[in-house]
Amino acid sequence: MSLVLYILIYLFIIILVLLAMILFIPVIYSVDGTKEELYFLTVRISWLGNIINVNVNKEENEKIEFLMGIFGFRIPLNESKKIKKRSKKGEIKKQEIKRKKKKKEFKKYFSFFQRSFLDKLFLLVKKVLRHVLPKKYRLHLIYGFEDPADTGMLTGLFFMLFPNISNSDMMKISPIFDEELIQGEVSIKGRIIIAVLIYYFLQFYFAQGVRQMIKKIRNK
Repeated sequence: MSLVLYILIYLFIIILVLLAMILFIPVIYSVDGTKEELYFLTVRISWLGNIINVNVNKEENEKIEFLMGIFGFRIPLNESKKIKKRSKKGEIKKQEIKRKKKKKEFKKYFSFFQRSFLDKLFLLVKKVLRHVLPKKYRLHLIYGFEDPADTGMLTGLFFMLFPNISNSDMMKISPIFDEELIQGEVSIKGRIIIAVLIYYFLQFYFAQGVRQMIKKIRNK
């Protein structure tokens, strides 16, 4: 074999190995946060046994701090600077109007979908959530929103995702329906395998009727 052919074979093998690493080596993520009078949140994403990692830190009244680590070297992607609080009453009203418009548009668009397509879509979402949701977690949360319905929806979501939450020592939630309040602490850790997500999306895409429905959505 010629030298060029050997080089092409080695390059092909290297590309296959890199692709396999990207697809099958899990990305590990963790989130730690506390909220009392002020909040502090740290998000950490690592890959290849922490050879490559990204840290995101956010403290109330300060800008988000990004740090990337490669082979032990820390690379700051921005500087943390204090920012002043601003009155957001006008912005909140505008956002509320936009949110109501989006709800009406979503209801009209939602009626366009077929039931079988929605069932497959919900199954996909369930599989993806089951895969990406943390395997280790600790959550103590006291929460309440201006609209009690929002508090009830979040509580229902917690019980749907974590059916044994009422008997868990690692997760304790205390909804408040007559006050707007968020306090607590959270610590979660999980992993994501890209190949698994691709497999779930391919299952969904090639399921009966899904491609036809996607074509209809594109042509609408």
